[in-house]
Amino acid sequence: MPSFEKELMFNEIVKEFEKSPYAFISNLNSVSVLDISTARRSLEKVSRRSLMVKHAMARKIFAQFNVAGAEKYLSGSVIITFGDKDPQDISRKLCEFSKTNEKWKPAGVIFEGQVYGEDFVKQLSKLPSRKELLTQLVVRMNSPLQGFANVLGALTRNLVVALEEVRKKKAAAGAAS
Repeated sequence: MPSFEKELMFNEIVKEFEKSPYAFISNLNSVSVLDISTARRSLEKVSRRSLMVKHAMARKIFAQFNVAGAEKYLSGSVIITFGDKDPQDISRKLCEFSKTNEKWKPAGVIFEGQVYGEDFVKQLSKLPSRKELLTQLVVRMNSPLQGFANVLGALTRNLVVALEEVRKKKAAAGAAS
């Protein structure tokens, strides 16, 4: 019979899996508590929650959610980071932290029911965020409109210049006669 604390922790992790469309799995070996705290503080800005999980509990949760293949990413101490916004931001933070601390390794991600490895996490970290993509879209949509406005402005500007030249010629012809 599992203890009350373990059952409570299990239920809490199950709730997070139900709420989150993705969960990042990170392995860490001999990482100091200070480094883990620093990573959690930086991750809480872009993720919903990060939890240290024991292997046996993680296996039970993976079995409950039919996530086959995620067990192979369980080695050493395991932190599962849950999120519901941009997964690129979380993967970027995890990869940045793994560069400064070689004992921290983003092992994989459970993304929309599928399990992907470390390479996917690294590729995901290189993608622009949703905000950056929307900015690029607006700039690209604005460019043709701005060009069209410039063409229309040039037509009216050229018409005004031509009319001014006609007026000057008529004024010069009127003064000469």
